[in-house]
Amino acid sequence: MRIINLTAPFNHTIIYDYYSPRDESLIWNELNELSPILADKTTTGDPRSSGMLGLNLDNFYQEDRTKSHILQANRLIYSITDELKKQNMVENPFMKYLDMTNDDLTQLNYYPDGSSYAHHADHATISAVTTFWKTPKEFTGGELKFTEYDYSPHMDNNTTILFPSFEQHEVTKVIGKGRFSLNQFYFINR
Repeated sequence: MRIINLTAPFNHTIIYDYYSPRDESLIWNELNELSPILADKTTTGDPRSSGMLGLNLDNFYQEDRTKSHILQANRLIYSITDELKKQNMVENPFMKYLDMTNDDLTQLNYYPDGSSYAHHADHATISAVTTFWKTPKEFTGGELKFTEYDYSPHMDNNTTILFPSFEQHEVTKVIGKGRFSLNQFYFINR
């Protein structure tokens, strides 16, 4: 795991190789199991989606969260909050909110060929996006782009970015197949 705090064009944190190889393998098993039941987000009332498929994991595993390795592994973030606040002498003041959050939500998304997600802000305090794809990568596009700054951070497979939820962002059109993301939303007093 390699944590980088950045201050430009806004405060955000990128974590490369976020999940351990074991966790990543178990996450892939779950992604493969859940893929057939992902719903087109346009049909669930999200007008920003253009062909993206998704599933709210908290609702899906509502009866027993322990059945999801993803929902167990994503608790890792709470054990590294001190490292997220300050890394290599660069502070990310927004990560101080992570200790204050008392609720979170996890969304699994898959972007088939031709899909995208229009610019928007999230209704949370902190947002986290983790990207997954098999190698060799079988798609182009699919970049997470912060529209106000025309900024697309470098994201590899198994990379997480944490940012203030109010920052406008989008996912550019995917050409090809294989782009998954786990999106986590952290709330204070929701």
